Amino acid sequence: MRTFIPGDWYLLFICKHCQLRQVLFPDLSKGTSKIAGSYIVDCEGCHRQARYESEVLERYQHPMDGHGKA
Repeated sequence: MRTFIPGDWYLLFICKHCQLRQVLFPDLSKGTSKIAGSYIVDCEGCHRQARYESEVLERYQHPMDGHGKA
């Protein structure tokens, strides 16, 4: 389980197979840069592998109060 830092930004993907939302990695641009790339990832839930293009990735900023769900 990932520990989220209040106020930090993350890039998310939704598993094509089980629809679980997951963090791909921290967004060091803090939501400002264009996302470019293709990522092959194993799902933490169903353990299936899939390719995710930048167009389907989402940005997430963890709330400052520390509550929230990616």
